[in-house]
Amino acid sequence: MPHISDRQFSLVCRRTSRATFREVFHAHSQLELTYIHDGYGQLITEGKVFPLEPGTLMIFRPFQMHHVQIQVSEAHPFVRTVLMVELELLHAYWPHFITTHHFTEHLLNEQYSIQPIFLVPDSPLIQRMEHFGEQYPELLPYELAEDACLFVLDVLTQLRHIWNRTAGLPDQYLSNQPTGHSEIIDPHAQATMQWIEQHYAEPFRLEHIASELHLSPYHLSHVFKKATGTSIIAYAQATRIRQACVLLGRTSLSIPEIGHRVGMSSPSYFCKIFRKATNTTPHQYRLRMRGSH
Repeated sequence: MPHISDRQFSLVCRRTSRATFREVFHAHSQLELTYIHDGYGQLITEGKVFPLEPGTLMIFRPFQMHHVQIQVSEAHPFVRTVLMVELELLHAYWPHFITTHHFTEHLLNEQYSIQPIFLVPDSPLIQRMEHFGEQYPELLPYELAEDACLFVLDVLTQLRHIWNRTAGLPDQYLSNQPTGHSEIIDPHAQATMQWIEQHYAEPFRLEHIASELHLSPYHLSHVFKKATGTSIIAYAQATRIRQACVLLGRTSLSIPEIGHRVGMSSPSYFCKIFRKATNTTPHQYRLRMRGSH
């Protein structure tokens, strides 16, 4: 088996941030699993807001737009274990792991967002990640290639068992109740996200949203930025790119037509924004999605 790169596989255990942590909306080609050992905040993805706290496992599909905010304190730094993997690594294994392959396709193709899962630190999945995290730096390159693939297959298999226990229903995924440490997003910011989710294909006008919410454009922009850590325009672009990813993966529509359907009628502008958000072109994304099945 050839050696694998950091882009194809990366596992960092208990990465710690001691300053307020606010990502920009972003996406990447890898499947990401992030487990929070400590820290409280919120996740914004696909028009929904989820509270985050210790014991939370976040799962992000390839090219899924997401944004994490953690209010770090001296008592609660942001400590997380992060697994990033290119699923193309497992292509040769899928014929021998048919059930896990079908589950992975199911996970990637769901139309609803995957809500954070609550897992205790001594759960088999988290223990497996931490144990391999200890072995990972000591492996020789030829050992890492094989062991990393088997590790990811094990993680996906354990995730399948967790999924089956909750019947695969998204409303059951957040099995813990918020403890009060997580922020409650401003209702105007949430209303703005919902408006964008419904109108992303239309010409974007900040004044229109502000008028419907009976706020000035300046005040709405300030409220949204404070609540989400990003601008309304950036959020609208992220929503359009997410919808474009869905159309690229599930339809044979031309790239210019997809750009038009998500509110970006200029093909060159659409390709520019798509590449900036996902680090790949719409055409390359479509080929990647077709090759993963």
